[in-house]
Amino acid sequence: MAQRPGRSLPPMTSLPVFDAVGRHMSIVKAANELCLTAGAVSRQIQNLEAFLGCELFERVHRRIAFTPAGEVYWTKIHASLDTIRGVTSDLAVGIERRPLVIGSPRVFLQKCIMPALGTLYARNPDIVVKFVTGAQDIDSVDGTIHVGEAIDRKGVLCEILGDADLTPVCSPSYLRRAPKLETPDDLEHHTLLRSAEFTRNWERWLGLRSPRIFAHARFIDMESSGLEPTAAVEGLGIAIVRQRLVKRELAEGQLIALFEKNMVHEHYFFMFAEPKLRSHSFRSFRTWLRDAVAE
Repeated sequence: MAQRPGRSLPPMTSLPVFDAVGRHMSIVKAANELCLTAGAVSRQIQNLEAFLGCELFERVHRRIAFTPAGEVYWTKIHASLDTIRGVTSDLAVGIERRPLVIGSPRVFLQKCIMPALGTLYARNPDIVVKFVTGAQDIDSVDGTIHVGEAIDRKGVLCEILGDADLTPVCSPSYLRRAPKLETPDDLEHHTLLRSAEFTRNWERWLGLRSPRIFAHARFIDMESSGLEPTAAVEGLGIAIVRQRLVKRELAEGQLIALFEKNMVHEHYFFMFAEPKLRSHSFRSFRTWLRDAVAE
């Protein structure tokens, strides 16, 4: 068989097409299997024949049949593609069996994921998921839940899960005994709750007021993020929180949202590399996550 100088491999997109035509001995049936037009299949076969420098099929009584060279070539190509399919299937099964690693902010995991997690395993008894907290590089996990603004990165999908609106909250008991609190400027006379991780949230909400409020307000600093809502329920001060994370406390009257007209609107996103969608387990988790957060 003649080959073009400098090229030892045939056009790779033509090989699955050639394999399908050889299995069905039909251009039309091969086209249906591959979701192509009959014309596209014919062109792929012509490209392969042009590369090889010989005909692979001949027409016999309105049907196609292998030429002697075509039959020898198809036997080798079919066996090679079967080997590739087998290796690919084995690898895919191995990937499906390993745990999905999902990054999530600690409080989102506690408040939004954990209460609904039983439904994930009810829907998908064989799924295995490992959750990790803290900032996660998208390259080190299967997916990560990100709060703030969408991240534009080639090959990475960033899907909105739901609102992540920032608002100050406090308990009714704190409000009863605290100094007046009519405008955000009055916060300089109050006790504010914060963690090192979420100082940014106060800065984000206060905006230009931050330097003055920070200079005069009393702060109770928490070692770990997520303790602020609990401290606020206990009446220790005012916390800045994602409203979604304290829905129950707000509904039950344990917390009161302050200055809702000044709410800062942000979102939770689910970020992942696009190739992760090839995994059935990952697609199942993604669907469940969107449903769980929407509830």
